[in-house]
Parts: sequence; structure tokens; C-alpha cells
Amino acid sequence: MKKYNILIILILLLITIFTVLINYIIDPFDIFKFIKKVGINYNKPCISKQERMTKIPQLKLNKEKIDLVYVGSSKTDWWLNIPYHSKISGKNIISMALSSSSLQESIIMAENSIIIHPEIEKIYFGLDFFSFSSNYYNTAINTERVTDKKLTKQEVMPLLLSLDTLQYSIKTFLDNIKHKSVENNNTAEISIVENPRAEHYFKETIKKYDRDYYSDYVLNMEAFGELDEFSNFAKARNVEIVYFLTPSHIYDLLNINSHGLTDEFYNFKKLLTQHFNYYDLSLINEYNTEPVSVNMKYFRDAVHATEYFGSMFAESFYIKPNNSAIYITKDNVDKYIESDKKNLNDYITQHPEVVKQVGEWID
Repeated sequence: MKKYNILIILILLLITIFTVLINYIIDPFDIFKFIKKVGINYNKPCISKQERMTKIPQLKLNKEKIDLVYVGSSKTDWWLNIPYHSKISGKNIISMALSSSSLQESIIMAENSIIIHPEIEKIYFGLDFFSFSSNYYNTAINTERVTDKKLTKQEVMPLLLSLDTLQYSIKTFLDNIKHKSVENNNTAEISIVENPRAEHYFKETIKKYDRDYYSDYVLNMEAFGELDEFSNFAKARNVEIVYFLTPSHIYDLLNINSHGLTDEFYNFKKLLTQHFNYYDLSLINEYNTEPVSVNMKYFRDAVHATEYFGSMFAESFYIKPNNSAIYITKDNVDKYIESDKKNLNDYITQHPEVVKQVGEWID
């Protein structure tokens, strides 16, 4: 029995060592950066998996100077091409956005970024109407504020010993063998990507937002106070905050309207101006009324913009202002709200087939 027990211990030890080595070398989340070889682990197809577990360790082990950070939900993250933004701005930019992020999570990710990298100059903070719902705002905290700038045992163990991470390591390795000739699919180039399942994705996002966010929406007034506290936190550390409302396609706005939330949506926009100025990318215009087709330039579904639209947004900030982002203040918010209400009513009148389609998807 003694020999048997020793054998079992040795086998377990070898499995543990094997798991740690594979996860460290393949590095599916691009955290340790031990090696990066074409055909082995150059491409990172699983880098966005387990992002709530990996974002902070990535930030802690990043030794480069960070200039700008984006935070928000997937409505912010999906349209960001970080290499392109970095290229045209001349700044080192990272994304700390999280899919389905609550407002508290976005605040915590922004604060953690500043704490770990105090040299940060500016935070671009994506705001979503859905994340201000009382029914979502108070239930979606999955991220904690950091207490240590160094990587902790609690943070590193899942990255090295987790069987889930091992699975992602294997997927990463197999993908790199399959696409050995492709050195990097994350480039600083922007192109329009054909979307043959566009209508399907629009339908699914409409149904998700109807089910998860709009069906019992109640605007949480406490959220504005928390943003004030965060703004003061950043100001005390000489970090500029640029707030912006994330893009929404007209289908999403019709979804909001079908739930009787249009007035609340515009009230939300007006309330924001009592706390800070912001850029609005959800105004009804030529971009978010783009007809649904396989060759859409600006939207991939009802709530997520494309990298092409994101490049326009980037150019508006870093090079020359354009009409992809309208600057909203106390002085002009009423004008834009009245104009947007008229545009919405006109669209509803002129496109009954679209209104019908959105209604059928919700039902």
C-alpha cells in the first residue's frame, strides 16, 4: 500500500506540474508572456475567455506605461480595435471592459486601473442605459477592488492550476497549429466584415435585452451618486474621465420604446448632464438607422457597433471631431432630446414593417 500511495502521489504531482507548465507556456490569456511563437501560441483565440478572472492579473503584470483605458460593457469592448486606437492616437491604450458589465463593475475596473497604474492619463467610460436599472445594477458585481498591486496567490492559482485554463491552453495550441501561417489576427487595420447572420444576431440581442434588461426596468437614482464619487476619485489622482453613451441601433431604441421606456431613456440622458458632460453615440442618425443586411458598416447587431464605427469614434477623439459622437451638456441636452424624439417618431411612422418585426421578436 505504501508503494501504491507513493505512486498515486507521484502521478498527481506530475499532472500538477504538467498542467502548470502547459498553462504557463501556452499562456492562453496572454498574461505571463514567457514565449510567443508562431504555430504554438502566437494567436490567442481564447484571450477574452474568463475575463473577470484574467483582466486584473493582465493589468498587474503589464510593465508598460499605460496612457488611456476604456471601461464599460461589451457595448464598449466589441467595437474597440485597440491596436488601431493606439496607432492613430500615439498612446498606449488598453481595454478593461467586461461583457454584461454592471455599472459598479465598470467603476471598480476603472478604479483598479488607476490604482495599479497611477500614470494613466485618461479613462474613456462607456455608459449603458441597461446598466442603470435598479434590477440589474445591484445584482451583477463579480469584480473586487484590488488591495495589492502585486499578483496574489488567489489570482495566479486559477491561471496555472485550473483545468478550465488547461482546456483553453489546448484550444490555443490546436488553433495555432491549424493556422500556423497566420501570425496575428489582431491588427491595426480596419475593414468592413460581411455578416451573413446579421438578422439572426439582431433578433437574439433584441430578445436578450427584452428579457434581461427592459422588461422590469427601473432607473436607479443612486447610480449617479456613485459616478460622482468615482469622478472625485479620479480627479484627486489627476486622471481625466471622458464619459460616453454607447451606440444603439434603432432596433434597440424601438425595443426601449415598446416597453414604454422612451421618456425614461431621455430622462436618463438629461440627468447625466447634472453630473458631467458626455458624448452621445445613441442619437438617431445615418449610422444607427442602417438597414439590417449582410454588409452592414456600422453595427453587428442591435446593441454592438462594428470596429468600423469604432474607428470613426476614435478618429473623432484623437484626430478631428466628426458627427459620430455628439458632445452633450446642460446647455444643449434639451435641444438634442427634442430632435431625437422627433426622429424616433418619424422613423416609427415611416418604417412600420421594422416596428412590426421588432414587436414580433419580443413576443
